[in-house]
Amino acid sequence: MELGRFDLNLLVVLDALLREKNVTQAARRLHLSQPGVSTALSRLRKMLDDPLLVRQGRHLALTPRAEALIEPVRETLATIEQNILQPPQFDPERDTRTFSVLASDYVGIALLRPLLARIGDQAARVRIDMTAIPAGWFDQVKRDEVDLAIVPDRMVAGDDFEALSSMRVIEDRFVAVVWKDHPVAARGRLTASDLGRWPYLAYAPPQGTSLVEDGLDELGIARSVEATGSNFASLAFLLPDTMMIAFVPERLATRVAPAAQVVAVRQDFPLRPLTQSAFWHRRRDRDGGHVWLRQELLATSRLEFDDLDHGA
Repeated sequence: MELGRFDLNLLVVLDALLREKNVTQAARRLHLSQPGVSTALSRLRKMLDDPLLVRQGRHLALTPRAEALIEPVRETLATIEQNILQPPQFDPERDTRTFSVLASDYVGIALLRPLLARIGDQAARVRIDMTAIPAGWFDQVKRDEVDLAIVPDRMVAGDDFEALSSMRVIEDRFVAVVWKDHPVAARGRLTASDLGRWPYLAYAPPQGTSLVEDGLDELGIARSVEATGSNFASLAFLLPDTMMIAFVPERLATRVAPAAQVVAVRQDFPLRPLTQSAFWHRRRDRDGGHVWLRQELLATSRLEFDDLDHGA
């Protein structure tokens, strides 16, 4: 088929269908009617001579041809968006832009909140959409479906990551936290024997294992686990009126301690630091808006975490 006979507007619909694998959800994503997307799908099937989406039980699945089109379609639309539709220079005071960021609650509190405070006055038309890190976060970044994913470095492994760009944005240390009226709070420090004496609140992440728990296991420090939590922010708020001990990143503890009625105490044994990096598709390396966001993120990181080191 000649390019002049292909309606390039259909590429946007095709991209949504390839992502969602569902006509209704693709219509919602595009803010179009379901009949309109169904009509577009019929046209695409005829133009490409392939059904693209086929029924498998109660769901639709991509055909092999559709699977092969995912990356080329994404690449084409991204090229149009970044090289034609967006201005070569980004002015945060005038330009409108929405950035999508995958991050944990901890990153939101320790890094993105101060970032929003930093850019609030100069970038009134800039929006940041933060979403929890899903199991398939790497594929989303690899397909250039999100602007940034901020994840622990220990989650990153393999040659596939060579296709992505990255920068270190967080280096924090873990501290023990206890209810403000806990006996350990008065002493101001935590020993290994304390973890065997008092009940323990463990961090159990949705994906992988906990850096803290792995470190304590390596040191041979026994714990009496009374409860678990799946995100750092909630751990601190589970401690008041209990004798439990938990570990959270120090920057988070600094932020939430007053509201959670907890205090941070230093432990007498070493734990590996928590490091996290921001990852993005290399296609965005020279994107003016993306460059600005990364610069602001890095400046915020240096301010927040250098300040933590100086206050140690």
